[in-house]
Amino acid sequence: MTHARKPRRNKAYRPRAIRAPMLVATDLVLRPLEAIIDQINRDGTVHTDAKGIPQFRAGDGKWYESDGAIEGVIWHFEMWCTRHDRTLPLEPLRELHIALKYLVPIRAETMAGLATTMPALRRAMATADPDDQTDLLLQTQIRAELDAARAPGA
Repeated sequence: MTHARKPRRNKAYRPRAIRAPMLVATDLVLRPLEAIIDQINRDGTVHTDAKGIPQFRAGDGKWYESDGAIEGVIWHFEMWCTRHDRTLPLEPLRELHIALKYLVPIRAETMAGLATTMPALRRAMATADPDDQTDLLLQTQIRAELDAARAPGA
């Protein structure tokens, strides 16, 4: 027994562009910050230069000032939050930035807050659109250049 079937009207298959998760890029950005936090948790210390300015070693093997790098990460995530109308727990990171910038003791509450903040930031960045992250990075670099140009004595 056969019966007539309507012909199927399928849409043409168009595969979506393959986007790799931003796992490697996320690790390159957040691993140095996590290393700073781990060292504070482990020893209660941070690496400093000869002048006592907190430093960290980036993935390229060079040493950079910690407070400026953390401020850049904060700006990046603030712009991400604005663009995507979402919130991320950035307050503990802001507190760490202030402590390292002004060389004041880091509170235990700040360190406890960072334990929940860092996984949330890692998750947000790892699942983000790579093109969006590249654009946010460019905006963050522009903001840093503008701030540097506006700084007294620049």
